[in-house]
Amino acid sequence: MGELLMNDHVMSSVRWTGMVALFRTVVGVSVVSGLLVVLLWSETQVGVKTPAHIHFQAHARGIPESGSSLSQARHSHHRLRARPEKLNVPGAAPYNVTFLEDKKVKVAAAAAEDATSAAVAAAAAAAAVTPTQHQAAAAAASHAPSPASVNGSRKLVFTIDQDDPGPATPKIYVITPTYRRPEQVAELTRLAQTLMLVSNLHWLVVEDAVAPTRRVLAFLDSCSVPHTYLLGTASRRYKGANKPRGVSNRNAGLKWLKGHVKEGIIYFADDDNTYDYRIFQEIRATKQVSMFPVGLVTRLGVSSPIVSGGKLIGFYDGWIAGRKFPVDMAGFAVNVQFYLKRNAPMMPYNVGFEEDGFLKALKIKPEDIEPLADNCTKILVWHTRTVKSLPALKMPDSDKVTKTNLNHLKSQMVFQLPYGLS
Repeated sequence: MGELLMNDHVMSSVRWTGMVALFRTVVGVSVVSGLLVVLLWSETQVGVKTPAHIHFQAHARGIPESGSSLSQARHSHHRLRARPEKLNVPGAAPYNVTFLEDKKVKVAAAAAEDATSAAVAAAAAAAAVTPTQHQAAAAAASHAPSPASVNGSRKLVFTIDQDDPGPATPKIYVITPTYRRPEQVAELTRLAQTLMLVSNLHWLVVEDAVAPTRRVLAFLDSCSVPHTYLLGTASRRYKGANKPRGVSNRNAGLKWLKGHVKEGIIYFADDDNTYDYRIFQEIRATKQVSMFPVGLVTRLGVSSPIVSGGKLIGFYDGWIAGRKFPVDMAGFAVNVQFYLKRNAPMMPYNVGFEEDGFLKALKIKPEDIEPLADNCTKILVWHTRTVKSLPALKMPDSDKVTKTNLNHLKSQMVFQLPYGLS
């Protein structure tokens, strides 16, 4: 009797063990299947909705086209759903560029090719069209997607381009004062990235130093913006708190322009400001002196000419102080020819009155100021300020520094000077 009970208990245990094992197997298979379904569903949703597959190619003058060729586009997806982008080509009807399937790609490519050919042919056939206008029409037509590149990829690409300024556009001479500090190269780098987007521009980097700075020269060696490096050493009596800053730099730049340039546009661009590249296209139209708003100036938030009916009638600024022209240094541009006709004045060493003294020396009347930025209704430059960083502490002269990558980084850093040096 005891043996029968023992056998029944063993058989019952075996059955329960088998059922538990079967249950675990079923649950495991169900979980794995569920995860696979979730993963497949997630990939489908990403392919349909996520904007990460829609790449934007920023194409601007000064950037080589080879580096952003449409033929190199990857990660295209046939489920893209994007709003059609209308591109206008002179001389042709606008067409939509929405690439979803191979058939539409071919149709769009054919439309692009026909529109491009029509635009160029129309420009060439017109009897009253000048060579400059013909070049502009051809350049505008060339902004349409090329059939080869379109047919080679189903990815939707937006092209953001500037208007072609043409060969007669005045060159812009940007004068940037700079000085030794930890964030110097970082701010010059940020400004250079903006200037790279602007065609027909020359950058005058003027440093307040007694000798060329190795860090700045190394940065300029890798900079693709056409530039000239100058020294604008300030006298000791103009250094320190409550002293005019950047005046010696700007005057060194003005002296260089006086000896090397006959026409163009002068613009003072501090390295710690932020610039929309469109402001440089705006100031090309300057005939004498142009002005425009500057954001983030004083507690008022903006420094701007007050314009009514296309004419300047006053100034909005947080510090008027009896100035005839209460404007920010980044808020005006001057035509080189006009500057030379006014005997090429220098900027005065007068704290807070540098802009006002310079503009008054040009003998320009307020009513003759040219308001830009859509009659001063747009802010395209901001008077930003970088948080000041303390100079780094000196690195030790150990093998971990002298025999490693840290030794190379030392030349790119600003260290605290020994006591007594400045």
